[in-house]
Amino acid sequence: MVGRAQELGDVLAAVRDPRTGVVLVTGEVGVGKTRLLDAVSAALPAVRAWGTRGLAHVPLAALAHLVDPATTSLANMVAQVLRAVPAGAILAVDDLDGCDEVSLAVAVRVARDAGRTLVSTVRTTDGRVPAVVAELAAASNTIVLPVAPFDRTSTEQLVETLLDGPVDAGVVDDVWRRTGGNALFVTQLLDGARRSGALRRSAAGWHAVRPLPIPAGLRSLLPTRLAGLPDDAVAAARFLAAIGRANDGEIEHAGHLAGIEHLVGHGIAVWAAETVRFVHPLFAEVLWDDLSPARRRAVLREHLAVARSLAPHDHVRCTMLSLDAGEAVEPAPLLAAARVAAAGGATDVAVRLARACLDRVPDVWATHHEAAVGAALVLAVTLWETGRADEAGTVLRDALERTPPGGDAALLAVTLHKVILWGHYDLPAAQDVLRQQFARYPAGAPVGALFAVAEVDALAYAGMPDEALALASGIGDGTGLPLPVRTMLATGRSNALAHIGRTAEAVAVVEELLDQIAGAGPEAAAGTRDKLLVYASHALREHGRFDDAARTAERAYDNSLADGVVFERAWAAVCVGAARLQAGHLDDAALWARRSLVTASAAGMTDCTRVGLSVLTAAYGSRGRAPDQAWVQHLRSPEAGLGFLRHTVPIALSWAAHAEGHHAVARDVLRQGQARAAQERAVAAESWILHERLRMRDGAGVRARLAELAGGSPISAARLALATGLERASPETLLDAAAAFEATGSPLYAAEAAAAAAQSATGRVAAAARRRADEFARRVGDPPTPLLAGSPAPADRLTSRERLVAELAAGGANNAEIAGRLVLSVRTVENHLSRAYAKLGITSRAELARSGLGKR
Repeated sequence: MVGRAQELGDVLAAVRDPRTGVVLVTGEVGVGKTRLLDAVSAALPAVRAWGTRGLAHVPLAALAHLVDPATTSLANMVAQVLRAVPAGAILAVDDLDGCDEVSLAVAVRVARDAGRTLVSTVRTTDGRVPAVVAELAAASNTIVLPVAPFDRTSTEQLVETLLDGPVDAGVVDDVWRRTGGNALFVTQLLDGARRSGALRRSAAGWHAVRPLPIPAGLRSLLPTRLAGLPDDAVAAARFLAAIGRANDGEIEHAGHLAGIEHLVGHGIAVWAAETVRFVHPLFAEVLWDDLSPARRRAVLREHLAVARSLAPHDHVRCTMLSLDAGEAVEPAPLLAAARVAAAGGATDVAVRLARACLDRVPDVWATHHEAAVGAALVLAVTLWETGRADEAGTVLRDALERTPPGGDAALLAVTLHKVILWGHYDLPAAQDVLRQQFARYPAGAPVGALFAVAEVDALAYAGMPDEALALASGIGDGTGLPLPVRTMLATGRSNALAHIGRTAEAVAVVEELLDQIAGAGPEAAAGTRDKLLVYASHALREHGRFDDAARTAERAYDNSLADGVVFERAWAAVCVGAARLQAGHLDDAALWARRSLVTASAAGMTDCTRVGLSVLTAAYGSRGRAPDQAWVQHLRSPEAGLGFLRHTVPIALSWAAHAEGHHAVARDVLRQGQARAAQERAVAAESWILHERLRMRDGAGVRARLAELAGGSPISAARLALATGLERASPETLLDAAAAFEATGSPLYAAEAAAAAAQSATGRVAAAARRRADEFARRVGDPPTPLLAGSPAPADRLTSRERLVAELAAGGANNAEIAGRLVLSVRTVENHLSRAYAKLGITSRAELARSGLGKR
């Protein structure tokens, strides 16, 4: 009963109420009423019956299986049905409104007897109960429980259940939009998509490789419904098919009111307030696909005439209709409409209009150069944001070849640099573009600021924050630069500031520009706003405001989903996952990481895929669940150590090792990760890794290093308090740390600090701290992390180095590999293993692997 737990509970509660005689489960066709009735019948003693509209003229057809065929008396029939439905049971009738008159009367008679209840499904149209059951629905002992179509969240659950795995959010959104959340239509659409190969399953989940086709059964249904209707009804259906819905003013202006009323009367269309739509959301696609090009143009000209007569004038809609109707449109209006569409998140429309601007006018680069540059930028950015970085790069390179040096060419070059860097994660190639393009300009050319912004972005991406900030300081706040370039400057600065632990400044930089977006007009494309929200979430999380970080990223996710912006949707999802991970909501973290992965992997987003796998692996490991080895192998690959947020990898690998019982390996991975972060001055990342070391009960030198890194953020202060309390075994300091972690929005970290306080205290203080730890831990499902697991493990027979070598060997590494990783000689490794064997009472690697090493 995906997404219907509440409805099932409501029906069962109504049935169990002794005052209830009839329960009517109402809703449009396909919303899942029958499945709900099946679940009710399985939960309670029930006798089933089915109304069949084709047999509505046959007396007692719905209840015939409960009656002796030789019975002719209606009284005897009623008596037999009453015997078939014993006291305390229910009569469950599917499609009560489709029953014959006798079956309906008998069913109602059953419901009048105390101890028996009639539970039935009833098909409604636009919320209206059919006349044949209207009197029954109004009775005092009748409970009417409407079943609405699924909302988007429930649709996602249904889609993932039907496909048995994670599904790209873009697919879910397409299914929800085209089916209206109707369970039957969802099932039909997905079944057709799988059969046609439009959906493909990767290691991360399902994604679309082409548009989902209209189900074959639906293609035959609409022509059957339209057969025999008058010409004005068919014309009205075609008019409606062009856009799927229309308001009464548009219909009246076009002269289709009478035809629409025919469609409504025959159950093909329905009025919802002042708007009419097809009963089935896909009817519009079916009908439109069957029209010839000439007929389509004629219908579109009707719509264009109506649109031009309306106030206010919808420029984008009129421009699109003009194109589709075959009219000539000049480049300038096309570009203006493309910019408005991009700003409003209509990415498909923006791509079409921008392409039209470039393709429909001969020699547009010579005759309308300014419009061509603008169109190329809109097209490239929109393609990139929708996961088509290769196409975006091609558009920009072609535009650069056609544009002489100057401000336009510099903006194209900077955009190409961004697409290569963040679309392909290829820093050398992006830097080559800057060098080649900068060489086209003489010294002192007034385009230096544009190229400098791109270089700031590259330096921040490459983990060179000091260089990025030094260069950014010479640019100022970017006043006078185009908004996309100012956005690049702000995000580059924010990344660099967060990298070195100046997280409050990182948050402020992005939030300041976000405040300016509302008044930016068409220049502020949807992707710009979503991008800033993603960076704000990242900075908020690094600062220690986990709830704010999650909410901000969820806002970016919802926006980018509505806008069709694939790139930011994947990053937003992983930002939610990272915030939920650090808060300790591990199942939520895994859910959001999977959402990110299925989108990022389909779009070839290497960096985002790596971060998503890091969050997913850490969430599993923190739960004590060994992650998929394919995830671990990916994170161990060389490319995982490159690019943005690479310092999340050792945290993930550490938790993977811990879940497998390799505790010494887990601690060693963190120490190596910390060393690299310190070398690259990744202050925020090193602080996080140091915290993970504390959580793994490896506190040597951690407090002193955290004190050196202290940056004034809430999370850094809480970490330092934790380290101090652990080092000094101070319950008071540890409880202060728990309170500080609670203020950041992390029940998990707070639980661990309180648990450590309980272990270091005695008497009432210990008991109170333990209760506090339990309260926090329950909020996040009691994960078995080391600090929550109870008392420290007893003294180990192995030294720390012997245990590390033994765990690596148990994991399959040979002596040479262990020596290389630990920077030891092979002979030293052999000696460590020999001593470990002796202490453990074993003689071979096979016994070592079976010994349960690390789980003692």
